[in-house]
Amino acid sequence: MKKSYKILVTVSILFLMSFTIYAQTEHWSGAWNTKFGKVVITKNGTSYTGTFPYGKLTEGREQDGKLIGRYTYKARTPNKNSLGTNGEYQFILSADKTKFDGYHKSETDTKWRSENWNGEKVWGTVMPVIVTNNIPTIATPSWTGTWESTAGHIFKILDTGNKRNNFTDVFAQISVKVDATTKYYDVKGIIKDDKPEVFQGTLYLDNGWNAGLIDIEYGALKTDDFTGYMWFGSGESKLIISAHRTSSAKPTVKIF
Repeated sequence: MKKSYKILVTVSILFLMSFTIYAQTEHWSGAWNTKFGKVVITKNGTSYTGTFPYGKLTEGREQDGKLIGRYTYKARTPNKNSLGTNGEYQFILSADKTKFDGYHKSETDTKWRSENWNGEKVWGTVMPVIVTNNIPTIATPSWTGTWESTAGHIFKILDTGNKRNNFTDVFAQISVKVDATTKYYDVKGIIKDDKPEVFQGTLYLDNGWNAGLIDIEYGALKTDDFTGYMWFGSGESKLIISAHRTSSAKPTVKIF
């Protein structure tokens, strides 16, 4: 009996150690604000890839606490900054996992540039870890739920999970309070695979008429808060909005 107990304890400790190691490697996944634009990093098996404006990160791997790899940059005027058209990068994660010190070396450089490529986490750190078949994975951020603003606006959003090309269909119903009158709008929108923290959509009235646009984004490091804008009519009426998710349950909305 004692022998069986020792075996069980040993297996449990080994599993917890593997879980910790796995979780640590996932700290790179997510979006980071940098001086060269938003960098979105994705883990594929043991390697990492990424995107940033006009560029891609390739051949990414962890080594001695750093994320290292190569990049390509295809802006119209690549020579106006230190990136060139391709090169190497190395990112060093901070102790709290919310920032990194970044360095790069273009194809024409012989040493690492003094101009930094530092980053600060936008989303990804607070993504919940889900264990399926004893394999922990970081959950994909979802817009699904009910969100409420301090002004009394209510946003019921359904992330369908239905992908087409690089987009996912998202639908919503919005109730907006204006001068003590509540107006309702149906929303048809999308989130992009490389920017799941941004929801963009078109507002419709009951009669099907296009009433405006919405563009909202998760707050920094908070997946239960968003900020953004709504436009009505021809775009002259612009409403700044922010809200907090009060429920993650799937709401009933119009799908069209």
